[in-house]
Amino acid sequence: MSLRKTLQKGKAQARAESGADGAPPSLQPHTAATPPSRTPAAATSMASSSRSPRPGQSGGGTLASKETLNKERSPSTRLAKLLLWVFLIHIGAIYLFTRGFLLSRSVLDAKSECNNTNVDESAFDLQGHGRGEQECWYPQQFKKAVVIVIDALRFDFVVPHYDLTDEPYYINKLPVIHKLLESQPENALVFQFVADPPTTTLQRLKALTTGTLPTIIDAGSNFASSALKEDNWLSQFEASRGQDRVLFMGDDTWTGLFPNVLTVNNSHSFPSLDTHDLDTLDNGVIHALGPALADISKWDLLIAHFLGVDHCGHTFGPNDPHMESKLAQMNDQIERVIDSVSDDTLVVIMGDHGMNGHGDHGGDSDDEIEAGLVLYSKRKLINKSLMDRFSLGDMLQYTKPVGGTVYRTVTQIDLVPTLSLLLGLPIPFNNLGSVIPELFLSATNPDHAIRDLLRAMRLNAAQVSTYFESYKDLHPTSDIALAMQIEFGALFERAERFMRDIGQDSRQQTTEHLVQALRLYSDFLRTSLTSCKRIWAHFDVPLMAAGGGILLASCLCLLVYIVAYRDSSIPPYLERFLAGGTLFGIASARYLKPLLLKVQIIQDSSVGLVDVMIFSMAGFSILGFLISLVLHSRTSAATAVSASARREKKSLLRWIRLPPLSGFLACLFIFVNCLIFASNSYIVHESTFVIGFLQTFGVIGLLFSMRVPDKEARNKAVVMTLSFMVMTRLLSASTVCREEQGHLCLPTFYASAQQSVPSQWSLVMLVASGAITPYVIRRLLSQTKSMNGIALIWIDYGLRLGIILGSVYAVLDFEGSKADGNRNANVGNTFEPLMAGINPGGPYMWLKSTLVRTAFGFALIVGPAAWWSNPLCMDIQMVDEAVDGSGANKVVPGNRGRGTATPAPPPGTQRKVYILGYANAFGASYYVALTMIFLFVMLTQKPLGAIVLSLGLAQISILVELVDIWRDADFARWQQGVVARIQKETGTLASQTDLADDEAGSSKEAAAAAAAAALESVTAESLASAALAKHGQPPTQDLLLPTVVLSLMANLLFFATGHQATLSSIQWSSAFIGVTTLNYFFSPVLVAVNTLGPFMLCAAALPLVVIWKCSPKADKLGKIKLFPELTRLCIMMMMHQSLVLVANMVFTGGMFRRHLMVWKVFAPRFMLQASALVVMDVTLVVVAVLVILARVVKEVGQVLSVRVV
Repeated sequence: MSLRKTLQKGKAQARAESGADGAPPSLQPHTAATPPSRTPAAATSMASSSRSPRPGQSGGGTLASKETLNKERSPSTRLAKLLLWVFLIHIGAIYLFTRGFLLSRSVLDAKSECNNTNVDESAFDLQGHGRGEQECWYPQQFKKAVVIVIDALRFDFVVPHYDLTDEPYYINKLPVIHKLLESQPENALVFQFVADPPTTTLQRLKALTTGTLPTIIDAGSNFASSALKEDNWLSQFEASRGQDRVLFMGDDTWTGLFPNVLTVNNSHSFPSLDTHDLDTLDNGVIHALGPALADISKWDLLIAHFLGVDHCGHTFGPNDPHMESKLAQMNDQIERVIDSVSDDTLVVIMGDHGMNGHGDHGGDSDDEIEAGLVLYSKRKLINKSLMDRFSLGDMLQYTKPVGGTVYRTVTQIDLVPTLSLLLGLPIPFNNLGSVIPELFLSATNPDHAIRDLLRAMRLNAAQVSTYFESYKDLHPTSDIALAMQIEFGALFERAERFMRDIGQDSRQQTTEHLVQALRLYSDFLRTSLTSCKRIWAHFDVPLMAAGGGILLASCLCLLVYIVAYRDSSIPPYLERFLAGGTLFGIASARYLKPLLLKVQIIQDSSVGLVDVMIFSMAGFSILGFLISLVLHSRTSAATAVSASARREKKSLLRWIRLPPLSGFLACLFIFVNCLIFASNSYIVHESTFVIGFLQTFGVIGLLFSMRVPDKEARNKAVVMTLSFMVMTRLLSASTVCREEQGHLCLPTFYASAQQSVPSQWSLVMLVASGAITPYVIRRLLSQTKSMNGIALIWIDYGLRLGIILGSVYAVLDFEGSKADGNRNANVGNTFEPLMAGINPGGPYMWLKSTLVRTAFGFALIVGPAAWWSNPLCMDIQMVDEAVDGSGANKVVPGNRGRGTATPAPPPGTQRKVYILGYANAFGASYYVALTMIFLFVMLTQKPLGAIVLSLGLAQISILVELVDIWRDADFARWQQGVVARIQKETGTLASQTDLADDEAGSSKEAAAAAAAAALESVTAESLASAALAKHGQPPTQDLLLPTVVLSLMANLLFFATGHQATLSSIQWSSAFIGVTTLNYFFSPVLVAVNTLGPFMLCAAALPLVVIWKCSPKADKLGKIKLFPELTRLCIMMMMHQSLVLVANMVFTGGMFRRHLMVWKVFAPRFMLQASALVVMDVTLVVVAVLVILARVVKEVGQVLSVRVV
């Protein structure tokens, strides 16, 4: 039988009597709604009145009352609509700013053609070096090419190291390359191959085929490649030789980029995003490579893209035995290719990017951008003596000593013009790279060699100049056009004039003059590339200003609401003004755009009708919001003034008051938080600032706790505050480091700085958390007798089993992933005996997936379904109490009713019904739902991240407990002050005490009892009297500071779960939790929850700040006032996060958009903050308010016959 029916039956049997939680005095917990100063009699009347029929109601109310309630909108629905409007404003602002700040590079659709080199080659014609009839741009040097891409082949993986005594697993594992460099130095070249960030595979392949620079917004496209429309050497090769002469095998990213070139007839592609699979793709490439090398006449271009090294880095890190075996496999395939190719074949072996110490990539650290490039041919590639003879050293760049040797360094886009000319193709139209000089100095005649190089360099420079001229024509006011005019445009003209001069005078065609011309072209190419990297993309300032302005205006609106509507509900006509403003904005957008285009700065912008519509909708709805607040405040002010003017005219000054200390500190925290974005160094060390904020709150909390009047509560508050500070310090110990932090950061999140696997102690602690976390939650809920109903089932069984299953999955994932033959990697491991003989495939994968899927089922299906059916954590206890002659009640053994029939009470006893969990009816039910969200987020984390979230949940629990204690203390102080003033003004207490003394004689006990009864009578009657209303109303504690602290806790948990505001810190391996292959629906969700889960958890916990231990005691009208404060806190959290984003926009897009670190530090932090804001908004609107809170409020209201407003 349900709790509602049980309660109705209990009412029929006996009068419901309750302590603070509906229990006898011996069971009363200390709660916020019923401070210790209240007597059991008052508490009993409170609980009884909340459950007894009110005037005009019978049971749930009269039919008319029910109809009225049905017509009124649910307060949770109205709050959700308000928060939804704020969320849509945020989305519009982020969209506009992103359109202006993270613009993609402008792409030109033109393509290079063989019959148009855009250069006058008469100077070469004079010496017989002009373009022949069968040539394209440059004489073809190689008929065939083999391009081997080893994903994430870092530079130090390639070159030999002779100075190491203890070699890591990735050093000196490619001996075939070392042998080539020693035995055939003029046939093999090795380069440090520097990538332009972001270092993700898709963007690197675009750059390696087109010669263009990527933009940071392209990094998000790494999982959804679309056909490449820009001119590229692969399409040029297919157009020149035919599709049947191209053969591809490997990463399916290539077939997504070049669907018209690489079809099912000439390609063998494999899925590429399953980072746990080290062998499937590589084995497929090896299988297809054998027949291709056996018959080289069937192709002119062979591309093989291996992924095992990259996946090994993501899964285990570079310094792992798996990396040694993968590099050995690659060494065998390289040797196989070199032995099979013909003399007219160019072999290109390269990495598309590197990897950091944990095996990840995406950012711009040295390890991530430094890949390896090896070029080999069986015929002579380079005449090394000519390099020194022509003194080209100052045109070339070199590495620092690596393995005791200095190597040449080139940018990755330099391969594009080099490969194009060597294969007899035109250079792609959008290319910005420069030819690699060494490859054009193969001629034995020095004069011919320098002319070959000069011709290639000149063709390259003419192509780049043509691209810039076309770009300038398309964007005449762009920064590129300005830089061309000021910085590098004249360099090409200078080089061309010099070339024409020496072409007209044969006496000047000396080696020295040719080298000088070569330097001029090289200077133009390098300067233009540097300018493009600095400019990167065109910033649309009007769009950025529009986005930032809308977000700032919304923050000001929210601030006005927080200040003006402390105790008031949402204005009834607010929705109409918001809807009216939005509709007016849509209608006016069409007419507003022509007016805006009259402004000069907007004329140069890419503002479209959609942008104007978003701006006008947001602007007019914000205006409607402000108008509704003004109208409502005038009505409220007029009512308040008319009521108080008769008493005290000067009380009008009470409308002007300073903010409370809590609100002032909250504003101070937000202000300092926003200032972090004023420096890239502050952003780099942001986690330290967050720890400082929370520890400062701990110190403030200690001061608040010392002011608690009750000794027991004071001691409890002090202990909890100290625990909060200790947990903050523990959470700060879990770190991953950014490259910029250097020696100031010690990584602890993984087993070591060179591995991306968890430590063994974190696995042990994770297994232990399966018992500890549910136990702590049970103790927490037991304080208010709330371990009933769904809480009893979920906490003891569902949550515990979910954590245990997730822990076992983590152990299997860690140990089982190494059970592939490399048993030396498992020596000494704690869980090694459990994994003996396990095959990592087949049943093992099924077992792993089943375990974690079952845990997800508990968190997302079983738990929520059970909670939704009966979310309350209350129960009924029936107690038979003996009544003696003095009228005192004595508890005797009774029955704990669960809806079953109970015998009549014995003679001389009175049966009473107690509601267990009454004092925390709202909070306990909500907390149980929060633990389901906690379990879901926890399952997506690494082992140490899951432990961090457990500590985070404990911190949230401590925070809401502290708020409850401080709220009790405020009420107790207010109550004592009111009683003292009443005593001073009326003298009632003294007279009633004297009367009690006369009646009871000289007995001190009787006098004290009478005095307490008189005090109770005076307090209860006086506070309800309008005549004494001037003494004050019960205080409403300002909860803005705890709200800001909860918001900051989300940032701390983000850093503590192994994340940073960098692309390379994203834990891509979470995409495969519970799935054996990449799932394009679940995998992105898992990665998003893994990254942004801490923000979800803290946002979902916000309502607990208000409803935790809030007893459902109704006022005289049967109402419980919760939503005014809930609305303020939700708006406060949204305002905090949006103000931080505003600061990010101002500094990143305004002051520092040309800063050296804008793309490395500022832009990733903006992307994180925008994502966090959106996630927290959605969590508050949908999960916290519209689902969980609405269900809790509805169920408690129906069961206890109260109405929450």
